[in-house]
Amino acid sequence: MAGRTSGAGSSVGWLLRAAPVPGLALTQWDGSPDGAAELAVGLAWDVVHTRIMLGLEALDILRYGGAVGPALVCVPEALVSVLVPVGSAERWPGFGPAPLGVSALGPGGRLRVPLPRQSYGPLHWLIPPDGSGLLTDPRRLYLALRKARVTTIGARVGTGPAA
Repeated sequence: MAGRTSGAGSSVGWLLRAAPVPGLALTQWDGSPDGAAELAVGLAWDVVHTRIMLGLEALDILRYGGAVGPALVCVPEALVSVLVPVGSAERWPGFGPAPLGVSALGPGGRLRVPLPRQSYGPLHWLIPPDGSGLLTDPRRLYLALRKARVTTIGARVGTGPAA
């Protein structure tokens, strides 16, 4: 019987660029209970983590504005993770004194990722990698998160989106 990674194509190969030991990542995808492998951040991409509601809103904003790279959600941790170019984490601007639940992770970090076709469950892709290497522009992501912040704050206090 073929494992879960058979026939997965160029998107798996692209993800494996972030695997310190590719064979171990393949084994994890095929054998771990959650179907995820632990990959190194800072080799092929950095990652921006955000609270789930803020991240979902920002991804909607980004989708209307053009190309968006891979993003996944970890439901148990209520986090959205967006893959951005290497070096983005060290230049991530932050959001000032009000904590937003947004952080950037670069070299030395780890991220558990499912196979690209995983689109449901506790850990799944919202926007799966397609093997092209497309990553989300960090400047566009930052602006979308700022805009989403206004929308999600308004939704929490019951006022709706700010004008």
